[in-house]
Amino acid sequence: MKAKSWILVIVAALLLILGLASRRQSQERLKEVNWEELSKPFAGKEEVLESGNPSQRIAVLKVEGTIADTGDGSSLQGPGYRHQEVLDQIADLKEDDSVKALLLVVDSPGGTTYHSQELYRALKDLKDDRQLPIYVSMGSMAASGGYMISMAGDKIFADNNTTTGSIGVIMSSLNVKDFMDEHGFKMEVYKSGDQKDMGSPFKDASDEEKKIFDGLIKESYDEFVRIVADGRGMDEDQVRKLADGRVYSGKQAKDNGLIDEMGYQADALAALKKDQSLEEAEVVDVTPKASEMDSILGLFSKSLDLKSAIPNWDTLQGQALHQNTPQAYYLYGGV
Repeated sequence: MKAKSWILVIVAALLLILGLASRRQSQERLKEVNWEELSKPFAGKEEVLESGNPSQRIAVLKVEGTIADTGDGSSLQGPGYRHQEVLDQIADLKEDDSVKALLLVVDSPGGTTYHSQELYRALKDLKDDRQLPIYVSMGSMAASGGYMISMAGDKIFADNNTTTGSIGVIMSSLNVKDFMDEHGFKMEVYKSGDQKDMGSPFKDASDEEKKIFDGLIKESYDEFVRIVADGRGMDEDQVRKLADGRVYSGKQAKDNGLIDEMGYQADALAALKKDQSLEEAEVVDVTPKASEMDSILGLFSKSLDLKSAIPNWDTLQGQALHQNTPQAYYLYGGV
């Protein structure tokens, strides 16, 4: 059996154990599913949260979960973060003159460097193109890439129990060389250049590989620092002193100039209304919703308890699609 196949067998076995361990719990949860409710037509694209003047609207956009694009066809994606749909919604907001402000609600540990930056730039372009006020409400977590996207905001709110910061980059790759050696496996590699197999899990990284990856990480880190400096009106040197990867509580973040105010979503919305003279505005949730099929599949994935059993499950899904490929993340907690 090939080494890759062994790795997949091990992963499959672990998932099977998790599934069997939660079988009884899964059956109980499925009994609680309201199938009659699921059979009803799903709500439209927008949900009115507060009635008001429809020509002066405040849009609420929620970013919850790992910021990564696992693909629209992911059978376990469920109702979580949907990257491309969020980008499409932001593009729609650019064309909607009735939207006078945006409340961005963030509850995310971050995600890939690519998708975090892509989302940040989409929000920043929306703000600049429309001169649209953006206020940010941080939930229990707005760390790393979750903090980066918050830099598009004019004013940031967080609670003291919010986990934020984690300004930095992380990259990791599996190394199964010792396992292969122990079991008598050997990988034959044919390559066009010395570094073509850099990051391979079947060998130890060379000093040159480490140097190359360090350079990639530094580029992503420097860009993160620039984004924070621009968003918070700070010197880059100030940001670097805070950007060693550590997390901050809401109070610590405020004391260090990383957020503006302490408060919850309701406080951020109230401040946005007052500051922008939008007290009579209609408030509408424009967060993309899951399709009926995705929601049903999401219930099954939840019943297996994979997301609670495995940290950053959404991100690991994406990694499974790109086996053994090192990926840089703006992500709190590692990968």
